[in-house]
Amino acid sequence: MKVVSFFAGCGGLDLGFEQAGFDVVWANESEPHCRATYLRNHPNTEFVLGDVCKMDPLSIPYCDGMIGGPPCQSWSIGGNQKGLDDERGKLFLKYIELIQIKQPKFFVIENVKGILDSKFKDAFDDFIARMDHAGYHVQWALLDAVDFRIPQNRERVFFVGFKKELPFSFSFPRPTCDQPVTLEQAIGDITEEPNFYTGRKDEPVVDNKRPNHDVLASMFGPFYYRGNRRRGWQQPSFTINATARFAPLHPSSPKMMYFGHEKWNFQRDKMKEYRRLSVRECARIQTFPDNFIFEYDNIEDAYKMIGNAVPPRLGKEIAKAILKAFKGLGETASTQVQPTKATQRIVLVGYYKDELHKRLILQNKLYYVRSDGRKGSIFIHDCAVVPQYLLIHNKSTGSLFELDSEEPILADASFLKSLGFATSGETYLCFRLKSDNPLVTDIPNSISEKTIYHQRDYYPFFTTIEKVTDIKI
Repeated sequence: MKVVSFFAGCGGLDLGFEQAGFDVVWANESEPHCRATYLRNHPNTEFVLGDVCKMDPLSIPYCDGMIGGPPCQSWSIGGNQKGLDDERGKLFLKYIELIQIKQPKFFVIENVKGILDSKFKDAFDDFIARMDHAGYHVQWALLDAVDFRIPQNRERVFFVGFKKELPFSFSFPRPTCDQPVTLEQAIGDITEEPNFYTGRKDEPVVDNKRPNHDVLASMFGPFYYRGNRRRGWQQPSFTINATARFAPLHPSSPKMMYFGHEKWNFQRDKMKEYRRLSVRECARIQTFPDNFIFEYDNIEDAYKMIGNAVPPRLGKEIAKAILKAFKGLGETASTQVQPTKATQRIVLVGYYKDELHKRLILQNKLYYVRSDGRKGSIFIHDCAVVPQYLLIHNKSTGSLFELDSEEPILADASFLKSLGFATSGETYLCFRLKSDNPLVTDIPNSISEKTIYHQRDYYPFFTTIEKVTDIKI
C-alpha cells in the first residue's frame, strides 16, 4: 500500500511503516537540516523540501494513506502552549485540509499529550469534527512508548482515521511487553568514548568509529535544575526530546541531588563525570537501527531530528494494526470464522478500587471502563463478541457476574456521577449486570499456576471463562 508522509523530519514514522510493509512513496518536510538524513536513509522515497501551506495538493501523488505529526510546540507543556494562536498549531488544520482534498483510505496523526489539556478542549473537539466532516471514522489513543519495547517513557496521542464507507474494524495496538526495556539493554554495549562538541554552528563534526556517537558538551541550562535528568541502567530513559541542551544524562553519570520542589543540582565534586546521552545513544533509545545514519554539521540539529521523530518501533506497531484492519476488510462472510459457543464465553476482567466502589457497581448493576483513548480504554469495536461475564477484582481475589447480552452503552461522565461514581475521564463504556448476585466468589489471582490479574492490574482486558474459573458455568 502506498503512503505519503507529512512533517516527515528524518523519517522515524516512515521507517516504521516501511518495516511493516508499506511503500512510502513521497515525503515532505520544511526543515532543511533534515533533507540529507532523510535522503540517505529513505533512498526510494521522493523527498520534497518546502512549506506544506504553499503546496499544490495536485503535486501530491496518489496514496492509500497519509501519515504525519504536525509540529507539537503549540500544545507541549515544554513549549508555549499557544495552541491555534501559534502559526505552527494551525498546521494541524492544514493537514486535515489536505486529508479532505486527497481522500486517502486512512490517515495517521501523531502529537504530544498536551493536546489533551482542558484548555485546548474546544480546539480538540473541532479537530475531531473536521475529520468527521472530511468523511472519516476517527479513533484516538494516548500511547506510552515504553509499553512497546521502547526504552523510554514517551506519551503521545495518535489519531487514526478510516473512510466511512470502509466497514473497518480497527484497534490500537496492545502493549507488547510487561517489563520495560532498560537503558542497559538498549545502550549498554556502547562503551566507546564519545566525541564532545560545544554546539557552535561553525564547529565541524568529525567521523568516528561508531557513527553519530557525538555529545553536546555545553553548559547545563536551567531546565536541568528543575528536575532529575538521570535514570539508572536498570530503568528506561526519560523522553528523548528535541532540544539538545535538555537531553537526559547518561546513566553512568553520578546521581543528581534533591533540595526541594524543582530544586535539583549536581554533585559539585563530580561535575566532570556528568555527560548527556550521545546522538547515537538517543537514536538507540528511539529504536533507530545503527545503520540509520544522521547527517549534520551542527550537533544540535542531530538531537532535534531524533527527538522530534516517532520511534520507528512504535510506528511499526501502528502500521501493523492498520494492515490488520485492511486484512479484515478482505474477508468475506463465507470465509470468516463463525464464533462457536465456546469462543463466545468471553469475560471482561475489571478492577474495583474499594468496597464503596464495589457497592456502587452492584447497586447500579453497572460496570464502566474508559473509552476516551487514554490508558486502559476499551472501544465499542473491541467488543466484537459481547462479553457474557464480568470478573471484578481488587488484585488478590475476584467475583464473577453474568452480564446483560445487550451491546455495552456509551456514556459521559455526568451520567456516572449522577449514580454516585467518582470519575476523571469524559467517555465510558458501560456494561450492565443481569444480577448483583455473583455466580462465583473468591476467585484467587492464580488458578492452576496461571496468573489472572496480570501486572497491569488497573487496566480492563478480555479473557475466556475457562481461564478464570475451574467451576463449570
